[in-house]
Amino acid sequence: MSTNTEPTNERILGRAEIDDLEAILSISAADVDEAVRTVKDNADAIFTWDYEKGRRPALNKLYEKAKVSMWNGETDLPWDTVVDQEKVAQDNMVLNGGLGELDLAGTPFAKFGDKEWLQLGMEFQNWSLSQFMHGE
Repeated sequence: MSTNTEPTNERILGRAEIDDLEAILSISAADVDEAVRTVKDNADAIFTWDYEKGRRPALNKLYEKAKVSMWNGETDLPWDTVVDQEKVAQDNMVLNGGLGELDLAGTPFAKFGDKEWLQLGMEFQNWSLSQFMHGE
């Protein structure tokens, strides 16, 4: 007789349905200013948003080494460029043709108005730029 129980979606996620979009979208960062967040898994994965230079010397050394054969974010990017995120999100919606004939009935997206779609567009920009900046 084994005391091990099979992991279920309910035990792992706290909900039975893995694709419950409403539940997924209801999860938000409790404190957007927190620098470190721990996410439970079979082992802890620690995310840190503390990018103070020199805080982690080994990582800084690896980063500096990588810059030799890649682009250098400190010198190769025009950081003084002003970006109007709302305009970029609006332009992207126009360029991409909106949602076309996509049927969103019965989904949380069916409730979205222009403001929510614009916010989602800006969040997507943030995510895309983060992926680019971190080389992912």
